[in-house]
Formats: sequence, C-alpha cells, structure tokens
Amino acid sequence: MIDWKENGTPVSREFDDIYFSPENGLEETKHVFLKGNKLEERLSSTTTRHAFSILELGFGTGLNFFAAWQLWRNCKSKSGYRVIRFTSFEKYPLESDDIRKAISAFPELSELLELFLEKYKLLVPGCNTFLFEKENLVLDLWIGDAIQYLPEVSGKFDAFFLDGFAPSKNPELWGENISTQIKRLSNQNASLATFTVARSVKDCLSNAGFTLSKIPGYGRKREMLIGVYESEPEPDVNPIPFLRRKYSDQIPKKVSVLGAGLAGASIARALAWRGIIVEVWDDHNALRASSVPMAVSHPHITKGETPTSLWTLRCLGNSIRRYSDLLSKDSYQISGTVQLSGEDLPWARLEEGVKAHSLSKELAELKPELGKNFPEHTKGIFYPSGFWTDTPALTQKLLDHPNILLKQGKVGSISFEKEEWTLFSGIKEPLSKTEVLVLANSFGIESLLQGLWEESPFSLRSVRGQLEILEDPNIESEKDPIYVGEKYLTPSKNGIRVNGSTFDEFDLDPNVRAKDKEEILEYSQKTFLGLDWERIKVRSEFVGIRSQTPDRFPILGPVHSPEPFRKIYSGMGLHKNRKKEFPFLEPQKNLFVFGGLGSRGVLTSLLGGEILAEILLNEPLSIENSLYSSLHPSRFLYRKIRNQE
Repeated sequence: MIDWKENGTPVSREFDDIYFSPENGLEETKHVFLKGNKLEERLSSTTTRHAFSILELGFGTGLNFFAAWQLWRNCKSKSGYRVIRFTSFEKYPLESDDIRKAISAFPELSELLELFLEKYKLLVPGCNTFLFEKENLVLDLWIGDAIQYLPEVSGKFDAFFLDGFAPSKNPELWGENISTQIKRLSNQNASLATFTVARSVKDCLSNAGFTLSKIPGYGRKREMLIGVYESEPEPDVNPIPFLRRKYSDQIPKKVSVLGAGLAGASIARALAWRGIIVEVWDDHNALRASSVPMAVSHPHITKGETPTSLWTLRCLGNSIRRYSDLLSKDSYQISGTVQLSGEDLPWARLEEGVKAHSLSKELAELKPELGKNFPEHTKGIFYPSGFWTDTPALTQKLLDHPNILLKQGKVGSISFEKEEWTLFSGIKEPLSKTEVLVLANSFGIESLLQGLWEESPFSLRSVRGQLEILEDPNIESEKDPIYVGEKYLTPSKNGIRVNGSTFDEFDLDPNVRAKDKEEILEYSQKTFLGLDWERIKVRSEFVGIRSQTPDRFPILGPVHSPEPFRKIYSGMGLHKNRKKEFPFLEPQKNLFVFGGLGSRGVLTSLLGGEILAEILLNEPLSIENSLYSSLHPSRFLYRKIRNQE
C-alpha cells in the first residue's frame, strides 16, 4: 500500500506517486490548498453563514486535513463561522502507523495527529464521521471510489482540494464525471485549488463552470491552478422530489425540542455545540427506553448491503469515536459481542453478510464453533466493538451543555402562526414560542401531528420490553463479552448483569410480569452455559416502552402535511408517469421529527442527532443520499401512495 523513500517521503504502491513534496509537504499544502483557496482570509471574516465546508479528493496521509484544522484553530476565535466541515475521499485508506509515520515529519501537527488517531478506527466503505466537538470540526471520510460515492453526497461546499495522484497516474479522478459532481456540490463563489495544470483537468473544470487561473506553484512546480464558481448554485436534483433539499443561510436563534430521551438529547447536543440555544421539554416518562441500564449495541448484518446493515455499521463507528469524549469509563464498555446464529439469524446469512460488506476482523469475525459455553454445535459471529452503555448517564451527559435549557412539562398540542410555533399544555395554556420545533417525544409525536393536521404522516408502534437485573458474585465475569441470542446478557459491572429482553407489541402492561422473568431466565440458563446460574440472583426488574416504526428505521428529518403530499405525488409510481417531472413540495416550515428508534436507540441516536442538525442548518450530510431516503419521515406517505396505485 505504501513505501518510503530514503528521505522519508511516502509513496503509493498502487499509483507509483508520492503523497506529498519531499522538500516540505506541509508548506506545499499551505501554498497550494490553503493559500490557493484563500482560506485564512475567508475563515477570519465576518459572515451570516453557519458553516464553512471543504471537499477534498484524496485524503492520503491526512496532511491537507491537518493543515486546514491547524488554520481553523488559529482563525476560530475571530471567525464568523461556527463550524468547519471537511469531507474527503480515499479509495485506499492507510493504516494508523503509516499516517503517524508520515505526519510525524511535521512536529507542529503532533497534537492534532493524536486527537485524530484516537478516533481512526472501525472504517467501513462509504461515509465515516469523525466529530471533534471541542474543535467545532467535523470530518466525513468517505472510503471507496470517489466516482461511485460523490453522487451520494448531499450538501454544498465552499472550497475544493483536488489532490488525487497525478492525472497521468490516476486519470479517473480528474475526468468529467468528477467535475460534474464538483459543479453540483458548489456553493456560489466556491473556490478550488490543485497542483496540476494539465490541459484535460483545465477543460473539465472550465466546462463545469469554474473561472480558472494559473498562479505560481510550490517548489519544483512552476504553476498550479485555482478557480472560482461564480454561477448560481445548482438546485438539489435528488430523483425522489420530496427528498430534495433547499439551502438557506438563515440560522435559527432558538430551537425547541420535545422529549429529553435519547433522541431529544442527541439532537439538542448536536445543535448546542454548534452554538444554537436549545429549549428541551421533558415530561419525565419513567417507561421510556432511555432509562434502560446497560443497553447493548452491535451492528445488524444482513445478507447483502441493505439500509439496515449500512446504517448500523456507520452508527457503530460514530458512537465509539464519540464515547471517549462524552462518557466516563464507568458508563460504557467495549466488551465485544458474541451473537448466536439461529432460526431468525441463519448461519448462511452471517457468512454471506460478512463477505458482502467486506468486513475486517476489527468489525466482525465468524465463529463456526463457539465451544463448551454454549449448546453443542452452536455457531455465531463475534463483533469486537460491541458495547454496552449506561443509557441514563449518556442522556444526562448529552443534555449537560450551557446552550441547553431543560424545561419540565408535557406539551399537549402545537400550532404554527406568524412564522413561529406555539407549544400548549394539555389544557391549552401557552407554554412557549419558538422559531424551530423538533418533535422527539417518542410515542407522543403522532398525537401532536394528528392534532395539527387531523392525521399523522406515519405510524409509530409501542413495544413493551422487560429485563432482569442480576447479581453475579464472580469477579471474572467482568471480562465476559456481551452474549446475544433470542435474549441478551451483559458482562458483570460491579457484580451486576442485565439479562433481557422481551418484545411485546400487544400487551403494554407497565408492571413487571412473572412469566416474562421466567421466559428470560429459562432461555439464558439453557443457552449461556458458562455461567454459575446457581449463584446468580435476580436483584430487580425493569419495564420500558419503546417506540418504533413499521420498518424499524428511525423517522428523521422535515415533515410533510399528508393532504398536499397526496395531491402532488399521487401517480408518481405509475409506469405512464415515469418521465413526468414532479415538483418539490415544501415540508411544513421549521418542523422536524426524530423518533421511532426502537431497540437500537443507543446505537443510532448520536449519528441521527447530528444528521438532523445538518439538515436543519444546511450542512453537508454525514450519510449517503440513498441511505437517508430510508430515514426520511415522508417515506411512509410515499409507500402508501405507491401501494394504492
């Protein structure tokens, strides 16, 4: 993958080209990409814009990213921007040791390097998000071919670093397919810079609408190329019209979030660290799933690359990369997860799933024989990064931010008049007014929308779960992984294990039930054979009600009123209308939802909250366009129309 010259310059084996200048790679980066895009001047200026976004082709050693980060640190205190977004593509990601060796040539970057390498793990094909909250910085690192993944990017960018290997070595990264996507993703007056002045590159970028200039290059390079996109930004062209985004520079002064569980706390935190004042309303529902102790998380691998597996893999890496910044070591543990195959999870599906997703052993390892601690011939899969989380501790930590104002009370209805939302109590007393409203109050979302429109654009199901809190005196059991079959069992923490859970959509009895306790313990004692069950005692029990959608994917994003949606999009799925252009329908202004997280709330809430903040504040999305279509709240309205046609 990488070789080293005698002077320490890294060289790509794949492309037989250097990663950066042997004279001084950092100075070259500053000259070509930072000065070429006039970043210091732009980042130090006043602006009404919220975020400054950079897109790079060719992450390589990360040198350009570190240089931009260092510059942002120097400019942040005087910048009108609140956030810097750095999106980069890399087909052949380097190992941590190679990045460390390459960047160690520049001691001034050592602190940033260590902060990055702490999070540089669990990479999957597609988008991998790295959030540096204290730095007001987000890196979206796309692993794979830029030609494949650029069409999946949603957002507008202010600067482009075109830093692939030389056009003669890697022509695919400099062709018309790439320049067309750069045009689609450009903000007005977006800039670009590149080390090459190859005629083919100039022609592609000129045809894409950039006004180009040659300026002096760095070192042995006599010239380099810069450009500006002076035209109006292209409108979003998502083939599904209601998924298109409209971009605005308006930044809300205040956002109200209903619900202080995982969903509400995650979106509140995502907005708060960006400098937005957030008012969170909490009605203290004791049964909400966000009260679950030691909730377990791991990927859900399907036979092929389905939205379920792609979403959970992205959420896994994102959560673990953030936990060290958010939680103490007592509040979570990456203990690994052993998941057993069975009737609902056939061994063949696991085998094909690991292969289809090209998963490394860092993410998943097949176990065709699990050994004596399980029934004979039991097979399974080991997820080294499976983890458990103290859910109340996570929720509390997310809400612990000076920009979050926690309010007590239940919101009974909402209304929108004169460009603002009013929240009412159950007896119609006004509680608060707000510019932007996010509904994240679990099974309360539907009733509020029904009160607003007399129908809801989606349905949410309530699911009851019971689990057992066990006392395990065996100190060695703290080293156990999480066991998952039809039921799950956590490792011991201070002598306490959690054993669960039941899944009941029909009987929502909030009280503990003896038959559920018997069901959980009977299965666990027959399946998890490595434990001394005679010494393990039930300490207490917990019942929670979680909210989930029919397809078990969250609802995340803006909301459409059902009646106009039907009028505009009826017939969209008919063959006769396959060439018909359907217009973009504006969603309800300044109304968003985040809910239906189901049993994967701990795993998916952090990334979901960030994505909703990105939608609300017009940032590039930390997720593929195609995957976001599986999360959009209006997918159910669209499916209903299609099923009736």
